[in-house]
Amino acid sequence: MPDYDFSQVDAAIIDPQVNTARVFRDVLGRMSFRRIELFDSVKSAVGLLSAGTPDLILVDADGDVDEAFRFVRALRNEPNVPNSFTGLIVTTWAPTPALLARVANAGADDLLLKPVSPKQVKDRIISLIEGRKGFVVTADYTGPDRRKAPREGTQVPVLDAPNTLRLKASGQWAQATVRGLMAEANGFVTTQKRMRGSIQVAFLAEFAMPGLCRPTPERSALDHIGRIGGFIDDLLRRLPDGGDLAHIETVAKSVKRLAEKLRGQADQGAVEADDVAQLQTMARALMQGVDPDRSLTVMTREVTSAVTGYRARLEQMAQAKAAAAATAAAATAAASAAGATENPATAAPPATAAPPAGTTTTASAPGP
Repeated sequence: MPDYDFSQVDAAIIDPQVNTARVFRDVLGRMSFRRIELFDSVKSAVGLLSAGTPDLILVDADGDVDEAFRFVRALRNEPNVPNSFTGLIVTTWAPTPALLARVANAGADDLLLKPVSPKQVKDRIISLIEGRKGFVVTADYTGPDRRKAPREGTQVPVLDAPNTLRLKASGQWAQATVRGLMAEANGFVTTQKRMRGSIQVAFLAEFAMPGLCRPTPERSALDHIGRIGGFIDDLLRRLPDGGDLAHIETVAKSVKRLAEKLRGQADQGAVEADDVAQLQTMARALMQGVDPDRSLTVMTREVTSAVTGYRARLEQMAQAKAAAAATAAAATAAASAAGATENPATAAPPATAAPPAGTTTTASAPGP
């Protein structure tokens, strides 16, 4: 292993547990980190998103877990973060499956389980230097590539994100070079966010169309067009003021207004079919405006394929849920039947046998 020099590396530790934070600080101190800042909450560390972002951040997920992952997502996705590619390790005492999924979906590099040894901390840091994954950018995610294998359809490009931890620890740091790397990477993210956002808007519009056209619009369709506004807002803040992309801003705002109009119509009853068709047309125009070099026919076909696959997955999930419910109901019924057999006292008394054919039965006469 190379002899890394951490004397120029800055780190931040966000952990409400004082003793745990001190353990991390001591480990990093023995590794000769230049500056180590301690924060007892995510709220107290929010300045890291606007001031100088350190090269490494350790963030606890056992306190206010929602705040912790909002911080991680903001760091990775907000356009004005000084270094959205910083090394980011989530720490926890309780690695539940739900937490593992949130770590992956938020954009963190790694998960470190407490209690920790100095060697474990150092090994994770070395891993970030030597084996960090490339970054992918989607409409709602920026971070290490989560895919274990290539997926079907359009391939998302992978970014070799600037790693200031590696550059400093390996003696390759040069301020001018890093500025260039950051500018190039941020430009890549901005372009991808615009493209992926416009594709997501087209996807949501196409998925919602059948449900919106029903006499009573489906809740699922309304939920999907309700998400359009958020993606439009993110796209808008990644556009420069004026210039050659002003037409994209116009179309994007029109798409958002129409989506909001459709939701308003749904609250009053049925929606206008022409407005639904117009939403899809405008969403496709936005997609074409953001990525004019690609064929609209090809992009539309890809969106339709994605919608079809999504519907199939939803149907499979519904069938699996129904099958699980049926299995559980059958198991409950079988258990009840078995219980009745094992406890004859609780079973219904046997029915009285009918007399043989031709036999006369005499009823007792009432008393005087």
